[in-house]
Amino acid sequence: MAKKTVKPINLDAAIKEALDEYGSAVFDVLKGSVKEVSEEATQKLRDTSPKKFGDYAEAWTYDEVPVKRYQTKTVVHVEAPHYRLTHLLEKGHVSRNGTGRTFGKVKAYPHIAPVNDWANEELPKRVKRKLS
Repeated sequence: MAKKTVKPINLDAAIKEALDEYGSAVFDVLKGSVKEVSEEATQKLRDTSPKKFGDYAEAWTYDEVPVKRYQTKTVVHVEAPHYRLTHLLEKGHVSRNGTGRTFGKVKAYPHIAPVNDWANEELPKRVKRKLS
């Protein structure tokens, strides 16, 4: 921001303008960082998801969710019809036959929680690094 002279009567407008410029710059950094982390999280989920369940691993994507001004949000998700598999693969489940009798437990493939933890740690680091 360039140095400029402000009369005392216009001080409030000058401060508001400076804060708006700073807020816009911080928001741009935040939005870019959120997008980068979302892209990397999507790729990590594609790489770590179990491959033997058809196109499940390739169905990961992310979408930007519209929110209020100066807020940004993305959701990393798996596209239809594979969204039904996420909880079953992540947590495992009891296997039943058609009569309702159980005959074993299907093992869990934890692949979402590690990427979620990584993204929650990585985003603040990137924002802080870019604002420094």
